[in-house]
Amino acid sequence: MSKSAGAGAQREAARQDAAIRLGELENHLGYFVRRLQHWIFRDANAGLATIDLDVILYSILETIAANPGAAQIAVAGALGIERARMVALLDDLQQAGLIVRERSEQDRRAHALGLTPRGRVILKKANALVAAHEKRVARRLGVDNYRRALAALAQFETDETRG
Repeated sequence: MSKSAGAGAQREAARQDAAIRLGELENHLGYFVRRLQHWIFRDANAGLATIDLDVILYSILETIAANPGAAQIAVAGALGIERARMVALLDDLQQAGLIVRERSEQDRRAHALGLTPRGRVILKKANALVAAHEKRVARRLGVDNYRRALAALAQFETDETRG
């Protein structure tokens, strides 16, 4: 297919998408949150890929930085990551030289997490990339809507956190 034929097909698909009504989905917050999340992850991951991270790995690094010495199970719980998946993610971060896992002095069965010097450097770069990403999100939503959404969603509690 030629470039012009491909571009024409894309324009036609976009025109058809614009004609599709969403029905009751237009009244469902979850539908729009999922679309926003998809865009956010795609945009953030594109930036973080330049330093070999993604949103999940960045979230783990940032949580460890905010809670040095925290047990890996506590970090997994705070981020909603299943234990088995968390172990694999931490293995990746440790192999990349970004974190250390040490036996906890309070509970020898647990691993305390910390950032390596390299991990701190990478996290600083990641924070700059994510800050630029957040500015793009604010532009897309409008600054006032962005602030209101952040405040409202920060108040959200899952069933797990209500205890």
